[in-house]
Amino acid sequence: MAATPFSLSSTRWPWFLLPAVTMVLLSVLALDGPVAVARDAMSATFQKTATGLTDLTTAPWILTASGIVALAALGFVARAPTIAAWYRGVRVFHQACYIFATVALASATVNVVKRLIGRARPTLFDSVGDLHFKVGGWAYDYASFPSGHATTSGAVFAALALLFPRLGPVFASLAIFFAFARVAVGAHYPSDISAGIFYGAWIAVLVAVIFARYRLLFAIPHKGLPQRR
Repeated sequence: MAATPFSLSSTRWPWFLLPAVTMVLLSVLALDGPVAVARDAMSATFQKTATGLTDLTTAPWILTASGIVALAALGFVARAPTIAAWYRGVRVFHQACYIFATVALASATVNVVKRLIGRARPTLFDSVGDLHFKVGGWAYDYASFPSGHATTSGAVFAALALLFPRLGPVFASLAIFFAFARVAVGAHYPSDISAGIFYGAWIAVLVAVIFARYRLLFAIPHKGLPQRR
């Protein structure tokens, strides 16, 4: 299958970069410090619930689930009773591979970037404040920006929104909810979440553009985001 030329502009990167920068700056100036101070006043029950919920959007869970679906789809394809069933199985396989690739790329890259940036987590707020960095420190306590959980949340729900556009508003709401729950956990500042969720969503578009090069799942319109074929 012949590939079409790749164009970075097809990922619509300014749509993600400019809002992300705006939200990060506003969060740093107005939200990060006050939210870190106010966390102690949050309901303990809500904090516990948020911890459990955010664990659902960790990369290992998503990768495992999408990998299992991909293998199951391959098994179905091998035994498909009709041509129509075979095509449905192949499509599900491609969808699972798309989600797997999106989350894998988003998680791998953000985990390198945030450890190189080295921003101190909110757990260290009382001792070092909200803008303390240990560049290249490669330590958990200095891996706050961007949020890995928020990146995974943005990636998986943006991928699902591209695959099932009618449910786009629902997936956008879920992405925001799961991402910002990390603030209640005390693992990240609002600016970390803002950067992560936009980065993850852009990775979903980037991988969709790559799939579209090989005429898999998506087509690239003249304007707008990749559309499901």
